[in-house]
Amino acid sequence: MATTGTAAAPDTEWSEFKLDPESEFRVEVDLSSTAAFEVVRGSAEVFGSEVATRAEVQLRAGSKAAVFSWTGAVVRVKGSRAAEYCAGDTPMPSYLNVHVALENVRRDAAAFSTSSNPLSGPSVMIVGPSDVGKSSIAKILANYAIKHHHPITFASLDCADPPLALPGSLTATIISRPIDIEEGLSGTPSSTGIQPLVYYYGYIDPNEKLKLYQKQVSLLAATVQSKLASDPALRTAGVLIDTPSQFTENPALLSHAIEVWKPSVILVVGHERVYSDLARQFQGSRDVSVLKLAKSGGVRIYEYKERVRVTVTIESSDGTDAAKTDMTYTRSCISRQGVPTRTSISQNPRIFYGTTKFPLSPFSNIVSFNELAVRRVGDATTILASALPIGQDRKTQETKIVKVEVGDILLNSVLAVSHADRLDAIAPASVSAQLSQQIKKRL
Repeated sequence: MATTGTAAAPDTEWSEFKLDPESEFRVEVDLSSTAAFEVVRGSAEVFGSEVATRAEVQLRAGSKAAVFSWTGAVVRVKGSRAAEYCAGDTPMPSYLNVHVALENVRRDAAAFSTSSNPLSGPSVMIVGPSDVGKSSIAKILANYAIKHHHPITFASLDCADPPLALPGSLTATIISRPIDIEEGLSGTPSSTGIQPLVYYYGYIDPNEKLKLYQKQVSLLAATVQSKLASDPALRTAGVLIDTPSQFTENPALLSHAIEVWKPSVILVVGHERVYSDLARQFQGSRDVSVLKLAKSGGVRIYEYKERVRVTVTIESSDGTDAAKTDMTYTRSCISRQGVPTRTSISQNPRIFYGTTKFPLSPFSNIVSFNELAVRRVGDATTILASALPIGQDRKTQETKIVKVEVGDILLNSVLAVSHADRLDAIAPASVSAQLSQQIKKRL
């Protein structure tokens, strides 16, 4: 059993914890401060990324970390912590079993693939409700694959919290090196060295514009599959697909994603009904395996009141203080029109200002709106079905290209710069950049 050290030590002093084999140290950092930890002896990892001995790892305000050891280790921590404890009961052995099975598929694909019969590695879709650790499992499986020298393709269908992009985006990226423990996948291409493929949906709830979301999911899947088909190393390594919690609430979302992504393995975390439904659906299938995984006991469940409290705190601060706040945005920070409000932008300062290790220097450009074409995909208003023209339905309106006039609707909004070379190709085109837009009216 893992043992703890002196938890009552001041924030500036180190507290030491001893980890037994196959146990982990869990720490949650206060919202208003930072902390740090280091491995003194033994070997340990965080979400599959190896922690170097005697290397101090910084933890941001409000962040969480689970330092796991297969063989035992001594860890020490300092700083302001909201919670800290050692746990001997973890699901890591089951996650390792999944990795071993996936690695066998990769080896077979690499060994027996030919030009006339190209074999693919595993395509893994991770499904589950909110606050069960889906993204953490994806990071673990990605890091384990990278340890075997596989450049893994990581796709995120979670438009509320996409890696390497602003909220409202669907992303895919190729990861060829271990995910940085401090930076994670929440930095920028400039700070992480990773260039993602981004399709802009513009909302944080897939149900907000269902047809538009499904269209973007299909486009992302087609682009990723085309890339895998042209690169043998990526094809045999496979793809990891992280999904939003709404997939467990709306069967249409999950069914569509399975149809276009064609996963060979579906991992269901923390949801018995979805696992039972999928296991029944693919019973006897040789193409799809459905596995059930337990969520980690270290997963933190965020209560609604806690999310609101964080939001109000940031909204009540001035612009300077908000820009220095490094927290994850909440769902209430997104307007009904689907664009992140000033609050959510200020809660993601790393997008604009970088990180401690990789700071950025954002600057402003003045561009006349006469030189720009601004369009919205989907009508901003909800129209009754009876009021629509004959032959059109509400879903058709969701993918309609609508011209946006310069005005208050663009104030403190986020614009996506499209790769499209013509206006009618905006919706199916990927995004080259995302801009924080400040509009100034001329008197």
